[in-house]
Amino acid sequence: MTGPLLNIKNYRLDIGTFDGPVHVLKDINLTVNRGDTLGIVGESGSGKTVLVRSVLGIGPKNSKVIEGSITFDGQDITALSERDWTKIRGIRISMIFQDPMTYLNPLFTVGRQISDVIAAHEKAGGQGVSSKAARRVRTEELLDQVGLPNPAMLFSQYPHQLSGGMRQRVLIAMALAGKPDLLIADEPTTALDVTVQAQVLDLINSLVEKLNLTVIMISHDIGAIATIAKRCAVMYKGEIVEQGLTADILSRPQHEYTQRLLAAVPDIDAAAAKVAAESSPANPAKPGALLQAIDLKKIYRSQSGTEFAAVDGISLSVKTGEIFGVVGESGSGKSTLARMLLRLIEPTSGDIIFDGQSISGLTGEPLRQMRRHMQFVFQNPHSALNGRHTIGDAIGEPLHIQTGMSRRDIEARTEALLDIVQLPKMFKYRYPHELSGGQKQRVCIARAIALNPRLLILDEPTSALDISVQAQVLDFLQQLRAELNLTYVFISHNLAVIRQICDRTIVMKRGEIVEQGDTEQIFLSPRQDYTKALIESGRKTSRAASLGPRADRIR
Repeated sequence: MTGPLLNIKNYRLDIGTFDGPVHVLKDINLTVNRGDTLGIVGESGSGKTVLVRSVLGIGPKNSKVIEGSITFDGQDITALSERDWTKIRGIRISMIFQDPMTYLNPLFTVGRQISDVIAAHEKAGGQGVSSKAARRVRTEELLDQVGLPNPAMLFSQYPHQLSGGMRQRVLIAMALAGKPDLLIADEPTTALDVTVQAQVLDLINSLVEKLNLTVIMISHDIGAIATIAKRCAVMYKGEIVEQGLTADILSRPQHEYTQRLLAAVPDIDAAAAKVAAESSPANPAKPGALLQAIDLKKIYRSQSGTEFAAVDGISLSVKTGEIFGVVGESGSGKSTLARMLLRLIEPTSGDIIFDGQSISGLTGEPLRQMRRHMQFVFQNPHSALNGRHTIGDAIGEPLHIQTGMSRRDIEARTEALLDIVQLPKMFKYRYPHELSGGQKQRVCIARAIALNPRLLILDEPTSALDISVQAQVLDFLQQLRAELNLTYVFISHNLAVIRQICDRTIVMKRGEIVEQGDTEQIFLSPRQDYTKALIESGRKTSRAASLGPRADRIR
């Protein structure tokens, strides 16, 4: 066939709401040729996911095409019946979804899930369903194709037994099961650490070359887009505001929004000016360590009796008013450490000292009172908030539980907290699904500071946020720290963010600290090979965001 594989022309789509239609996509014009790699970048709410889901025929049920067409391989697919879609979706057009744990069934083995997908594609294609043995052979071939070790063993494993990077590769294998012409990747590297992200991006690049795939990749990570895509489209408020060669857009952005987006990308090689916390009469700074951990260990035992050390002999000291960074790959033990510091997970051994007092033996009311001064901000703001509770109820809940404040006082304090995190007071009547990712994260921060804590433990607080929203949250956290004299333990796999915000940092690997010290010193002259490898992986992504794809990949 000649001509483009995908052609979107003057496409407009509305979504119906109680307040009338919302113009989600506005006059979209986009052409994707065979063998092309196109990146679509933009903030949450820009319409990029709605656009590619329209290409796959899985747009919102309350959506309506107002004008235009989407043509795939010469066929208009905007008005296909569901029966016709079964011959295209997953077979000729396939999608890698964002969160593997959402799209993998925890009750079935990896092998069975891929095998079932193969059977479904064979049935939809009108051919006979192959035998279970033949589908197993094909499944193991797919697992091998995406670079997973020992496919025969993986066939019988469950999703929870795999790492995040391995689960993402399983989703890629599923997407390849129908031998598609067009592969759509929706944020395939979100929340992956830098080394695993690099491996997944390298895998997609290799599959493009080996299988002659056409790829559309959606991401808020400009570095990831630059690594994959020869061409790029920038979306803003339902429109494509700029498109062209990725290298040209990154080096010479024309639209104001693109310029702002690129300016928000943190640079791993740039030392950031850190905002120091200042003492006040209401919250005086104290010299010395606010939090200490002494030889902390957490040992897990399997049903077979095998022991695994998630955290193995960690000792650290966090000074009052500083931002203390914890960095490492997935599985390094950093989240387990964070939860032990707050006694959400009990250590197997070791001691935790807060403000000069051991808290390891605290239980009941003393432990509850201690937690007023130490609060946790979780990675995913959506799952951290109860969808049935209003924002006001969510923020006011710790005040209701921990204090004897009246309902009127709690409401006044809730409004004051919304003001502190720079959200309108009327947000107290809204529900989580009515807020953006950045707004929900601010609500989680407001909830965490409701009781005037002295320490915040932040576990990957920006990993699921857009670049521009991430920059806003980081600036806000620094401002909040200075105003309230807060101390942070800041966990992240994003090394550029760690360098931008943290005063001192520890680097974790397999439950141990392999390097620690002043953040700038670690980045300027890392001592350990592991630290050097992490920084170099982060530098590749940062360099890609500033320079675009390698010249030899642009045709």
